[in-house]
Amino acid sequence: MVSVKNPFINFFRKLKGGQLTIDELSLFLITIAFITAIFMIFLNLNRFILFTWFPLLVAYWRSFSKNKAKRARENQRFTNAYEPVVSFFKNTYRRIGSKKAYLYFNCKKCTQQLRIPKKTGHIKVTCPKCSHSFIKQTLRGHINRLKKGQ
Repeated sequence: MVSVKNPFINFFRKLKGGQLTIDELSLFLITIAFITAIFMIFLNLNRFILFTWFPLLVAYWRSFSKNKAKRARENQRFTNAYEPVVSFFKNTYRRIGSKKAYLYFNCKKCTQQLRIPKKTGHIKVTCPKCSHSFIKQTLRGHINRLKKGQ
């Protein structure tokens, strides 16, 4: 009689021994499978729940593949496409979080995104990319100018 624990024990032994590779692409596929499963359960699309198994099976197949070089190239292509998307959302999240303290704008010459503290009035800004210098006025500078005009 075959024990149910035996396949799991072999799986974790191979994982611990470095024979299995679970890379970013496999983790992404597993995450997609779980998200689609939850989505289909909440929308009561139980007849389509088998579609969530496809990413899991691909991730499982990739983990047990003996062609490590090919899996590494696939993972590299995925990472090259995935990283710009992740960095965009990280930068957007960071920018929203610091919106109270900083003013964001683009350089007029090279369109590099720059930021300056909001509490300064007038500040000389030098773009680190193209070395273009100009004076930028923040909200406090506008308020001070209006107060002086009265």
